[in-house]
Amino acid sequence: MNKTIDTIIVAAGSGSRLGFSIPKAFVPLAGKPLLSWSLDTFLQHSCIRKVILVVPQPMLDETVSKFGSPRVTCVVGGTERWESVRNGIIASDAGYVMIHDAARPFVTAGVIDSILDKSSHSECIFTATPVVDTIRKYTNDTAGETINREELVRVGTPQFFRRSALSKAFQSIKPGDALPTDEVMLMQKNGHTATIAWGDPNNFKITTIEDLRLAEALKK
Repeated sequence: MNKTIDTIIVAAGSGSRLGFSIPKAFVPLAGKPLLSWSLDTFLQHSCIRKVILVVPQPMLDETVSKFGSPRVTCVVGGTERWESVRNGIIASDAGYVMIHDAARPFVTAGVIDSILDKSSHSECIFTATPVVDTIRKYTNDTAGETINREELVRVGTPQFFRRSALSKAFQSIKPGDALPTDEVMLMQKNGHTATIAWGDPNNFKITTIEDLRLAEALKK
């Protein structure tokens, strides 16, 4: 059985909500492109064979020039996130893949290890953190029922899959289907059980300029 693991870093999103004219993954964080932080972490992990960077077409040549190496492959992303992941899957021949968002620069070796600890008995694993806030439903400006947060988790990346199973799940997507917001949803739709590996609350996703400012402060 092929036990090799590649990491696919999805870096094809725009930086519009951050107010930048360049794609989000290339926005500077503490003097380095955002994607560099997670790229370095995965390359330093002994269980990761190589990393596949999925980037926008206009950034491909620059990405290859800066990051391309025997252990880093660069490919073009799609219009939707799932298409970008699929393109990364096509570029890999590993038995297993980890999918990670470039917008989560605080991934650690410990988070990766928490997934690997579960990998012997699951082919669909995602990192999660507990919900600590009180969560309520609402209508317009009126509060509704409070949801039991003990039954909720915050879903993050990296996520781990048997590559052949995920590839087959992508092939099941038909025109008109609701698009999956992550690959775990797609795998569950195709009959796979998703396993939780506890992650790190600091491995947050940079979406807004406030997130970027917080990340800058944490990197100092």
